[in-house]
Amino acid sequence: MTLAPQKYGSPVSLVLMGSLVIAVMVIATAGEFELIGREWAKRGVGAALALLLLVLGNYWPKLFIPVDARRANPGPVLAAERFAATILVIAGLAALAVWVWWPATQMMAVAGAIVLAGFGLTAANWARVILTGGAAAQSAASGLLASQPRLTVLMLMHALFWVAVIFFADSVWGDAVSRWLTVPFLLLNGGLGLLYSRRLNRQRPAK
Repeated sequence: MTLAPQKYGSPVSLVLMGSLVIAVMVIATAGEFELIGREWAKRGVGAALALLLLVLGNYWPKLFIPVDARRANPGPVLAAERFAATILVIAGLAALAVWVWWPATQMMAVAGAIVLAGFGLTAANWARVILTGGAAAQSAASGLLASQPRLTVLMLMHALFWVAVIFFADSVWGDAVSRWLTVPFLLLNGGLGLLYSRRLNRQRPAK
């Protein structure tokens, strides 16, 4: 199988992602200090996060393919990556529409459910590819994770997954439950960050 030339993510996408993260913080702060209404703050934060998911999905398949992954015949794994990116772009667009137009009483639950369904579908497809692809698929997936930009994307995806969980829980069970969910998010995200940091350090050539 002939692979396409190695690619790097677009600088425009990086600027957009950074701008959206800043927008989320600014809107959340404005809502906290009652500079804007609570509903508008929720819609603004949700719309910015949906756009971030959309941009991440578009950015993901354009990333550099590490040498180790190219040696392992990564075709099926790259196809799974493209499928995941497409599903997450669609989920981002659908969630964005919900945050803009859906009634305030239901928007958090509906947007959260859409994003969680997107992540669930991508996770199921990844599991299928890894389980049916055997050692070759596992080697290719491990090789792809040698790319620091991919690890960054996965960290952001993990954060967006937990945001969707928190939004959904808040709408169904209220603030008491959603606030507790920040604890496992912080622990898991910190653990992932530590694991990825160690992985990258092991892969750097010794000086």
